[in-house]
Amino acid sequence: MARKILNLPPDKQILLFVAGSTTGDPRKGFRYLVDALNLLQAEHDGDFELAILGEEAPKEPTPWAFKTHYLGRFNDEVSLALVYNAADVFIAPSVQDNLPNTVVEAMACGTPCVAFDIGGMPDMIDHYKTGYLVEPFSETDLAAGISWLLKDPTKHDEVSLRTYESASKKFDSLVQSKKYVELYNSLLEWH
Repeated sequence: MARKILNLPPDKQILLFVAGSTTGDPRKGFRYLVDALNLLQAEHDGDFELAILGEEAPKEPTPWAFKTHYLGRFNDEVSLALVYNAADVFIAPSVQDNLPNTVVEAMACGTPCVAFDIGGMPDMIDHYKTGYLVEPFSETDLAAGISWLLKDPTKHDEVSLRTYESASKKFDSLVQSKKYVELYNSLLEWH
């Protein structure tokens, strides 16, 4: 249903990339993603398409061969959840990031994540359990991580379920508020 609403193909694997200034901000690692997807083209023979949230389609044709859907911007939680649920894999190739909300949002929707093993990514993604942590700045390993999730539908479904469960346990608002209270209390005791 999500793909129908977003006009995304039901018979392709959808890879999602999200960032405020997606393709133009070098910190978001879009060039690594393009290089990795070009490597995947031969292996997956057009079985996947890229969806980009946060940007309108460019006026000029793109220099890559894989099909790309520009979804524009969504600001409400329902629309964002719809986008994450339409995706098979969320890719966060940021070269610097801490705990990006986009990864938490994707995980809360059960969408496995592939990201460079930097910053706070290992605090969110459990390698080979809820996604894939990529050797920093390696297009080859980024392609391998995406492929790992795409080539086995049963494994993808298992990872998807673990992703949702992990997000529910780690990032639920009640869990987080309890941690803040514990931290606050420990600081009071320290003084």
